[in-house]
Amino acid sequence: MSLYHRLKRLIGRALHKYEMLAPGDRILIALSGGADSLVLTYFLAEWRRKVKFEYELLAVHLDMGFPRGKDYDEGLGKLEAFCKDLEVPFRLIKTDCGIQAMEAADAGTASPCFVCSWHRRKHLFRLAGEENFNKIAFGHHRDDLVVTFFLNMCFHGELSTILPVQEMFGGKLYLIRPLVLVEKESLKAYAQKEGFPIVENPCPFSGETRRVFMERWLEEHLYTINPKVRGSVFRAIFNWRPEYLPR
Repeated sequence: MSLYHRLKRLIGRALHKYEMLAPGDRILIALSGGADSLVLTYFLAEWRRKVKFEYELLAVHLDMGFPRGKDYDEGLGKLEAFCKDLEVPFRLIKTDCGIQAMEAADAGTASPCFVCSWHRRKHLFRLAGEENFNKIAFGHHRDDLVVTFFLNMCFHGELSTILPVQEMFGGKLYLIRPLVLVEKESLKAYAQKEGFPIVENPCPFSGETRRVFMERWLEEHLYTINPKVRGSVFRAIFNWRPEYLPR
């Protein structure tokens, strides 16, 4: 099976299993410019030809305001062209989220990643509310679920992770994650194979986050135990046994 057909099958399975799409949906796509969000945009655009109902898409890129070079600005132009080829409207929103994150880091008042993430969501939620979008699609994938599970367990003392579909504001908005069954490496491989215009993350903290640390630890220590460990950990998240967990 080709990589394209494998991705299409896994994404389709997630869309159907978790009922992510419905007639008349207005969906914001969080398009960061990374491989994950590009593949997400591509397949959501393509899926419109497969289903028997209509839904609207708008790809949104948030300029976080981090210092950057001309490569980033050129990348934004390529993102817009990518979306135009897919017949997906594209919108660039300039913010000062990155500046606020760096100020928080300098002052030691909060994690820059928390500040940045909080403000990113605020901008997306506001746009969804103002323009009547009922869903926001994120490019979180299978490995993100596992990493988030370990982060929450190790640093927050709870067994939880990101959800394939998450209800917000009493059902006025839903977060959907169509890539939830696809592993990171497959997304990277497909984006590279197709020549998608990947935009490098200008965040100065991107290589030193807890998430990066956990990803590296899992790869170097846990997954090397046995080739089946990676899949077993992912399946365990969906196969919890409450009767064997203390209260």
